[in-house]
Amino acid sequence: MEGKVVLLTGATGGIGWEILRLLVKERAKVVAVGRDEGRLREISEIFPTVKPVQADLRDERQRAEIVSMAVEGVGGVDVLINNAGYGMYGDFRGMGLEDMKALFEVNFWSAVDLTRKVLPFMGEGGVIANVVSMIAFVPLKYWAVYAASKSAMRSFFMAIREEVRGEGIRVINVYPPVVNTPFFDKAKGVPPTRRKGVPPERVAKVLIDAIKKGRQEVFLSFWDALLAHLGFLLGPLSVRLIT
Repeated sequence: MEGKVVLLTGATGGIGWEILRLLVKERAKVVAVGRDEGRLREISEIFPTVKPVQADLRDERQRAEIVSMAVEGVGGVDVLINNAGYGMYGDFRGMGLEDMKALFEVNFWSAVDLTRKVLPFMGEGGVIANVVSMIAFVPLKYWAVYAASKSAMRSFFMAIREEVRGEGIRVINVYPPVVNTPFFDKAKGVPPTRRKGVPPERVAKVLIDAIKKGRQEVFLSFWDALLAHLGFLLGPLSVRLIT
């Protein structure tokens, strides 16, 4: 990773912060994107080699500016890590359509658009890495909109993997289970009490290792991979059992 230009979204907390920390350790050149101005100032102080960028990923114009900044200011993009995202919990009938569209704009469309915008500047050896979710395989009750955004992400990036393979560009999907971050605290709605989850630094390490080793579909454990396959085999029954 040394010397590689990495564009990382959702860098100001949780999994993104841990990915950022590992990238700095690897001596990558990181453009760290987030909305939290205070946390971006912390990034400047703690990681002086990192270029922090405040942006709202719902805004297509700001997405274009992020890519231009990376290409013109840092020298291109070797690795794009689509990590930004948030949750929405509750009966979808009580959710506003604009709120649901906003979630898709961040979780799905921003990743699609950033990928489309960086590919012309990404040469052989480039990487698109995506933090997806186990919920893409087993959608859960009251998480319908979030699950749909992650399922769309999974399908889209599996498809374009084959479109860019001939150009020497790799596409990686990582599927974390529940992670011990403020995700649930920040989710729209009132999520239920949940188990502690895996530490975010573990997800970050798995993602960085996948980039180095050329892996494609990445689970954090054998049991996660088994659950994903059972989700396909058992279909609706798996959703009912886990819910």
